[in-house]
Amino acid sequence: MVATGDLVTPRLNGMPYFYKPPMFYWMQAAVIKTVGINRVSARAANSIMAVLGICAAYCAARALYGRSAGIASAAVLGTSLLYYALGQIVTLDMTVSVFISMALFCFIVAIKRSGIWRGILILGFFIFCALAVLSKGLIGLLIPCAVAFFYGLSVGPVCFFRTLKLSDVWWVSAGIVLFFAVVAPWHILAALANPACENAEGIFSKKWDGQGFFWYYFIHEHVLRYIDADTSMRNQPFWFFLVFAPVGLIPWLFLLPQSVADALKGGWKNLRANNSPMLFFGVWAVFVVLFFSFSKSKLVPYIISIYPALAVIVGVWLAKVWKNPAEFKLKPAAWLFIAGGYLLSAAPAVIYFVQLHKGKLIDPQEAAIVLAVFGICMFAATTFALVQLLKNGVARSTMLSVFAAVILLFVFFNPLGVYLQRPSAEPLAAEILKQKKPQDIVVIAFEYGKFQDLPVWLNEITYNFGAPPGEQEFGYMREEDKHRHRFIDGADRIREFVDKRRGAIFIAVSEGNLEQFYKGGLTEKKIAENGIHKLFKIDAKN
Repeated sequence: MVATGDLVTPRLNGMPYFYKPPMFYWMQAAVIKTVGINRVSARAANSIMAVLGICAAYCAARALYGRSAGIASAAVLGTSLLYYALGQIVTLDMTVSVFISMALFCFIVAIKRSGIWRGILILGFFIFCALAVLSKGLIGLLIPCAVAFFYGLSVGPVCFFRTLKLSDVWWVSAGIVLFFAVVAPWHILAALANPACENAEGIFSKKWDGQGFFWYYFIHEHVLRYIDADTSMRNQPFWFFLVFAPVGLIPWLFLLPQSVADALKGGWKNLRANNSPMLFFGVWAVFVVLFFSFSKSKLVPYIISIYPALAVIVGVWLAKVWKNPAEFKLKPAAWLFIAGGYLLSAAPAVIYFVQLHKGKLIDPQEAAIVLAVFGICMFAATTFALVQLLKNGVARSTMLSVFAAVILLFVFFNPLGVYLQRPSAEPLAAEILKQKKPQDIVVIAFEYGKFQDLPVWLNEITYNFGAPPGEQEFGYMREEDKHRHRFIDGADRIREFVDKRRGAIFIAVSEGNLEQFYKGGLTEKKIAENGIHKLFKIDAKN
């Protein structure tokens, strides 16, 4: 979008890319226009949204349960494993999840308010739903509305309607108008800019030949991806999220059972009558997990929107514990935290030898130092927490020492992540830019997905050995005449392409494709590498 100035049609390596709406792309484009292309600008929009989600959890919990609950909820959310991780990884899921969470927070707080603030919160619900739709499609409206509906059933339809006011009708009407005012323009412009071709079979077909934006966005991405495993290519067993949802709440997972038990104290009737927001957060988390469990498309980040709800459930209980720890049986949870800390102290040794065996440590000596420092620090912090537990029992000092150990874990999150993530193409791009002349070209060989960041660092689209990747086939079909020359498929065509070159050719290839690459019989030489990423150069003809 920054390169072309086209804010309507998202593109990936130059071709239309309608997998998702453009809200997150707009945010990234704004940052890149302001500060340029670098790792901070790539991640800034995502991280800002993560912080906004933490602030929203604080505001909602404070409005419903008081300042201490707000602080505890924000602290739990900000240090939950999956939420923290995805706050630093470029993904649309954080943005849509935060907007969905803000809409749901507006809803439940509005139920407990009156006057102008109630109206503003109702409008906020619809505005945040609209922004969620612009971030990742119709789930941005479906999930908040479904959660509100099932919450109404849970507290009892009669009781729920008694909480409504006549003025809500006008606020809701205004909210619906605002929703469409935000959502409609881009969808209309995208449909007009990318109409169906004459050979399109119709909106109920599974074939994308000749289809336009409307079919691909609504039918392929919303309907077929949810119900058809062949379309999604991300099918997992039904229990997938039932396993990974709890893992994402680590380390606060140990406190969730006691937090839920405290919320249910007094029975179901008491929960419905006197603590309905806690019921709302439970409905929120359960619905999201079940909704995506039935889907044929499953990736771990899809369920990130449950963690603001779970953070409030745990945070409200933690605020009570902080006020008077002696009233609660906390030793089992405290010992679980201690055991977890010692396990994490030993984890670096396992990580080191596993990654070394796989050949994924670019600098084994540096990795050994970083992992050893983490293990030693984690052991020391856990031991300090253990001493506090043995000395004072579960007191505030113990709680603070445990939280400090959690913070220490996340301080090391990025340094450890370097040895677990896929290598970046940035070093290869730096070498290309150092040597590249105007007539030279850059090629990604056989597996574009391994080098999606290369065109970004180069600030230019690339040529490709092989056919267009599956996720780009639709965009390629829409503009085949424009992009056919950039995809060179087949050994004969590759050799012909190389023979006809005017300048040098830089070729990026992953380790898994080296054998296929060498079979081409090209006169290449390796000039750089970064882990599994290799960079070759075929010099210009004399």
